[in-house]
Amino acid sequence: MAARLESDPDAWVFANGLWRQPSVVTGRAALRLQGLRDLKTPVVDALLPYTFPDHGLLRFHYSTSPAPLTEVREISTWGRALVAAPAEAALFLGAREDWEPVCAALNRGITTAEAIRQVRELPGRRPDAQAMDRVVRYLSESPWSVPELEFHELLRLVGITGWKGNLPVLLHPTVDGRTCVKKRHPDAAFVAEKLAVEIASLQYHNSAEAFAEDALRARWFAAEGWRQMPVTPYQLRNNPNDLLADLCSQLYRNHRPPGLPRVRYQPTAPFWRIDGAVGR
Repeated sequence: MAARLESDPDAWVFANGLWRQPSVVTGRAALRLQGLRDLKTPVVDALLPYTFPDHGLLRFHYSTSPAPLTEVREISTWGRALVAAPAEAALFLGAREDWEPVCAALNRGITTAEAIRQVRELPGRRPDAQAMDRVVRYLSESPWSVPELEFHELLRLVGITGWKGNLPVLLHPTVDGRTCVKKRHPDAAFVAEKLAVEIASLQYHNSAEAFAEDALRARWFAAEGWRQMPVTPYQLRNNPNDLLADLCSQLYRNHRPPGLPRVRYQPTAPFWRIDGAVGR
């Protein structure tokens, strides 16, 4: 391959289709071809029904059953390639704890938590079945960022209930003198309490426009009787016990656990360790 193309993932996807026609591109490269064009793709993962050594950016993975759901996609100006469907590619990445592109795909509507669950339930044996079961659990509330995923799992771990992740909430603000309908998706919505927890990460809240949008969003929620509880990823990861105590103080009794355990964050799954139990 020409030197100028050696770091181009599209070139390697096209070359893979020429060299190994039974191969199915998956992982980051598959999601990149299906909407996440700005996704960093340091390697191109591909599935084969036999073992084969890696070459260049290509990383081959032995896979025979179940057959991956596939789609034919255009590769820029190169041609076409056989790639795993978005839900299949997301399941592959999640089993390897590469969460950022999976959450981005959920955020952009490229795949859904339900589609990922359905792919996991397809018949056939998978060598990483337990890891895939964890992926389905972690993505069940459609987290749009890695901190959201970690927060959702924290709520499940300590037994906080009555919430939904990225639930569509219809608001009716006044815009230019007229009442209109706006749909917003709190990171964790406690509908009964009308409480919206928002993970304010720099990824989506790092500009003057984002600041203005956050202020407008807060006003719209307040006009509907909702309260917002913002939390940063740093606060979530470094002071989770304070966050949980503050959150439980705002919840109905049937949504709170009998007692809150003390937890500690870790950067890899399962993300949280229980250190001990304390009172409510």
